[in-house]
Amino acid sequence: MFNIPSARLTIPRAAVGEIVRKNLIDTVLNSPTKLVYIHAGAGHGKTTLLSQFANSTEKVVWLSLDGENDIFTFINTLCEAVKQTFPEFDFSASEYLPFSEKNNFISMLAGALICSIENISGDFVAIMDDLHTIEEDEVKKLITYLIKYLPNNAKLCFGSREAPWQDFLSFKVKGKITELTQKELAFTREEIVGILGFDDPAIYGSTEGWPLAIRSFQVLLENGISIGDITSYGNETLYAYLFRECIANLNSDMVDFLKKSACFDVLDAQMLDDVLNKKNTRLMLESLVSRNIFTIKTGDGFYRYHALFRSGLLETGDKDQMPLLRQKAARYYFDHKQYSRAARYAIDSKDDELLENIILACYRDYIKAGNYNELRIWFRALNDAAVELNPRILVAKGAFLSVLGNFVQAKACLEAAIPLMNRDDKELYFEAMIHKARVLRNFVSFEESNRLLDELIAKLDDPTGELAYSVVIEKLYNLCWNSQIGEAYALARHMIESCAHVGNIKIMRWFERYLCTIQFFAGRMKESVYYYEKSLELPEDELNYLGMHSTGIYVAKAYQMLGERSRSLSALSEELQRLRNTGNYEEMWAGYLLAAEIHFQNTFIDKMNGENASYETAVKYFTLADEYAPLYRKTNFQMHWAKMQRLTYSLIFTDDPKEDIVREIFENLDRAGAYLKSLVLARLMGYFSAISDYPSAVKCANLCIETGESSGMLLHASLAYGVLVRAAIETKDHEKATSLTGRYLKLCSDHGFYEYFRLRKAYDPVLEFAYNYGIEPEFTKQMIEFAGYRPKKVYIETLGAFTVYQDRSRQKLLKFRSKKERELLAFLLDAGDQGATKEQIYNAIWWESESKNIKNLIAVNLRHIKNDLECTGIMESVIYRENRYFICRDEIACDIDLFEKIYEEFKLHNTKVQAKNLLSLYKGEYLSDFEALWATAKRIRYHEIYEEAEKYWL
Repeated sequence: MFNIPSARLTIPRAAVGEIVRKNLIDTVLNSPTKLVYIHAGAGHGKTTLLSQFANSTEKVVWLSLDGENDIFTFINTLCEAVKQTFPEFDFSASEYLPFSEKNNFISMLAGALICSIENISGDFVAIMDDLHTIEEDEVKKLITYLIKYLPNNAKLCFGSREAPWQDFLSFKVKGKITELTQKELAFTREEIVGILGFDDPAIYGSTEGWPLAIRSFQVLLENGISIGDITSYGNETLYAYLFRECIANLNSDMVDFLKKSACFDVLDAQMLDDVLNKKNTRLMLESLVSRNIFTIKTGDGFYRYHALFRSGLLETGDKDQMPLLRQKAARYYFDHKQYSRAARYAIDSKDDELLENIILACYRDYIKAGNYNELRIWFRALNDAAVELNPRILVAKGAFLSVLGNFVQAKACLEAAIPLMNRDDKELYFEAMIHKARVLRNFVSFEESNRLLDELIAKLDDPTGELAYSVVIEKLYNLCWNSQIGEAYALARHMIESCAHVGNIKIMRWFERYLCTIQFFAGRMKESVYYYEKSLELPEDELNYLGMHSTGIYVAKAYQMLGERSRSLSALSEELQRLRNTGNYEEMWAGYLLAAEIHFQNTFIDKMNGENASYETAVKYFTLADEYAPLYRKTNFQMHWAKMQRLTYSLIFTDDPKEDIVREIFENLDRAGAYLKSLVLARLMGYFSAISDYPSAVKCANLCIETGESSGMLLHASLAYGVLVRAAIETKDHEKATSLTGRYLKLCSDHGFYEYFRLRKAYDPVLEFAYNYGIEPEFTKQMIEFAGYRPKKVYIETLGAFTVYQDRSRQKLLKFRSKKERELLAFLLDAGDQGATKEQIYNAIWWESESKNIKNLIAVNLRHIKNDLECTGIMESVIYRENRYFICRDEIACDIDLFEKIYEEFKLHNTKVQAKNLLSLYKGEYLSDFEALWATAKRIRYHEIYEEAEKYWL
């Protein structure tokens, strides 16, 4: 995606005869600081030393800086460098483009980048050479943040011609920086002898060990210049003399080539042949490389001159000719459709006309690919006055700003363009109007946007072509988010049938793809997944184009509801990464919103099932969604969504007074569209259920069903039926429970709502009820297997006499072989999750026994329990683990479980209904027919609960 020469991201190769600076390498390698700064004048071997250090280190990120004057260019280049070493590195600067106008933008961007760097596994060194080329304040500020908050897994090395910035001084004072200067980089006398092959005090004295001057002496000597002919000069003067001497020994054609080609920082032989009207450019460059005349061949087939050598060539070259050469290079690259290089040289040569043509030639493809930063730089470089007179450029800029999510500026560009356009240019007119419709839905309303789109649909010459798709898809998007699902589905089906009728299968499949999103909003998860998976058969280039309107974020939620959690997270991760890479900011808000929903639901279910789970990821995505919702948007829809989003999540993630939040939610509920209203009511159902306020949960469920069914959006309405079913079962309203259970399970079966059956405590009673009364038996069986639920096969009463039944109606008693077997079962049930050792069993039950083989007695009675419970269908009843015995209660219902649950709710709400339920369950003292000391504590506790409920009831 980014046009970065590989040479800038690759450790430079060692030159022939290069002196290895072992002492300096060891200084850097063994430095205890995490920051190394090497600075010296040109030609002192900074890059050479850094490359030698890099080749002595295992994990290195290399970046040669090149005066990056744009924060996004710098970040993208740095990230590409990191990916050379760590391909899995995941950071997209384009994600933060919409925030670039914010005051805290740099700290926000730096913080996110640093967090991503922290996720890299293992330690590494990041080397940034030529830091002195950076002049942009924003880039310097971001680098300062990187230094200040450098992750523990990173070490940072800089090479520069300049002394450290002011921001580095605090690190120097604290001794947190290793600094190497010109003095340390100068060659020693022994090193000079190694290079030249002889010792000459005059050379050492005149050069003071300056590496570039020594190399220049070496070149001259190799080209036959006598040492006696070389005059002694001071440092800079010496180099100027040596530079002149080096090129004086070349033929005039080569010197002319050097001076003209020096205006290009990257030397492309084919381009130079065209621009300089030559045929042998590559041979000339290879000759310079082979003769060590300060020319370097980079890894991607290009070349470059040593910086100081190039500087000398530029000083002696024809400065009036250089802009013309760059302009010719820009036209060469434009003709060869290498638009990135063409734009760079067009900007350098201030050729606005060519830059406009470059933009118009490629902006649509760049938008599809998400290559927004280059477009951003190009539009900034254009002369504003010229832009204002060119409707095509205004539309291009408006389209760019529209997809960027900057609807304020997009609106200004499009409104300026429309009066200037030739209406006969239908393609340009429709493009402008489509983006105006996008602006309207984010700036005014969905209704205004649809009004314009309807006008465009009426003007279509071909109602089934690609242009028709580009108009209709915007309306489908509007209808989905405006909760007009019936209209969206009808329009999509109409377009599919129309395309099929005229044989335009390609566009038909494009509309079929978006049924994934429409079916998601309708609450049909199976259908959503079907159309998504079918769309994957489309060609890759078509999917890239269609990706402007996401389906991946919606199918991720659909997969989750179908119980495919890992597939859901995989689809979500891939789609969010794609949206970041392409900079699809409008869909990114929806992506973060659904990511928050998916991670919240996963965590909620895990926590309710007793797992140690954190809402951290859900909070992260909620925060991102909250930031994106109002960004550049002005509609009541977006503002209200952001507000309701914050309120609902405040119930879970903050300590704010809950009553005030709930009241504010209900005050604003009727202003929400059907989808948002259903979503909020579903969150309220979950909240009230979690705090055992079932009347409020039922109220929200009924509202949710009414909202969802009237708008054709069944996802949250179907879940609401689950709440009503649980309430009916809880209140023993058999007729209502039977009717609601049938409706709920049918909806879940038809549309793919499986995931919530993982909530064992909440939905096991639903499955048990359906299983016992034969409601939707096939689907019930499927969900029993999915959730790992085991239907209850034994019902035990402990409040009063210990009684074991084989049926729910409590008509058929389970017979035991002995009193001791019965008592042992009661004791192990009492022990619960703690279980009991053989010694504890002996002390509780057989302490008076005179038998000499108590272990055998225990074993025999445990076997009897197993065998007797097997007769009821329980195949695994007694578990032995870590020297303890447990009763597996997955298929056993016990009255004390319900008693404890109702008491917890009674403590929270103190209602007459709960008190009555406690009194009806308490049929006598706990295990009243056992004179058992081990039951005393619970016996006392349950009696106290009974008295508390009785007192409240009376």
